[in-house]
Amino acid sequence: MFLLGIVVNTFAREPIATTQSPDSKTTIDFYTLNGGAATSISVVGIVDGPLWFKKNIYYDDNMHNADVAWTNNHIIIINNHTLNLDKEETFSD
Repeated sequence: MFLLGIVVNTFAREPIATTQSPDSKTTIDFYTLNGGAATSISVVGIVDGPLWFKKNIYYDDNMHNADVAWTNNHIIIINNHTLNLDKEETFSD
């Protein structure tokens, strides 16, 4: 996770989508990360936490978009990867 934090803060990141859970209690922002010619474009998903805290819950290399669908208030499907946010599940490829 530490390395992912460095990547998010070091490389250029462009917002691509924001989604909220059906009950509007959880917001996730998706960005593309582009480190230049030597790296591939990746997608990162960051959930807003309490106060100013943020948590990286999704990171996928060689990806340019985020196809998102909520199953319910705490289960989300991102690019065919199912995450249960109540169980603090994350995905990193």
